[in-house]
Amino acid sequence: MRKTLLIAAATLAASVISSQAGVYSQNIVGYANVTTLGFKNNMISCPFTIGASNGLNEIFGTSLPQYSYVLIYTNANYVTATYDNQNIPGTYWYNADESVAYDGIGGDPGIPCLPPGVGFFLYVAGPTMTNTFAGAVAISVGTSNNMVLNPYHNNAVASVVPYAGPVTNGNNSTGGPNIDVTTFPQYSYFLFHNDSAGSYNTAVFDNQNIPGTYWYNADESANYVDPVTGQNTPSIAVGQGFFIYPAGAYTWTTGL
Repeated sequence: MRKTLLIAAATLAASVISSQAGVYSQNIVGYANVTTLGFKNNMISCPFTIGASNGLNEIFGTSLPQYSYVLIYTNANYVTATYDNQNIPGTYWYNADESVAYDGIGGDPGIPCLPPGVGFFLYVAGPTMTNTFAGAVAISVGTSNNMVLNPYHNNAVASVVPYAGPVTNGNNSTGGPNIDVTTFPQYSYFLFHNDSAGSYNTAVFDNQNIPGTYWYNADESANYVDPVTGQNTPSIAVGQGFFIYPAGAYTWTTGL
């Protein structure tokens, strides 16, 4: 099932063991291409660990068109980070009106960091472009990550590992979201941003409505239909961000 990890590299550095050198590594490295629409808010994520901190400067470098910006959802509000490569030499990220530089100098805040598992919006101030994210998978083979979701709130999240497929893809050894239908709180829901239309597709979880059917549209008047796969179980793409609203306490476990 680890084939579901869509890491676009010809050879993965996974479980590399060199007895002569005494080096034992279970890191996986690779890259993923994520397309973002021009002049639109795209809800995406960084699927890999990049650089020292997954700072915006490490994730995007100087690849973005000037005046592109990132919206980071924090405590029910958005923090804006604007990219400007012509304002102050060597400084690229600023707050919404560019009155404050995110350079960590002179008391200014540091550059925002977006590790794997965090969903955010990227507005590309230019034509549609492909972002290439290259780095290491955030968790090692044989381990798992536990993300405690804030109950009764929208959580801007993403898969901690570069995964494409259904959100209920099995147990913690398969690598992926692993939303467990036996423990996911009833009436929890996913919000998937339609980047082109600027709207949301809602997938409501209800395990007591129709036996064997778990996912419905916003008012539960019909079964949920995934716009990409046509299936009744919601699916995600590599590098996709989305919201989860848990109707109760829930810890999202992702294994590898």
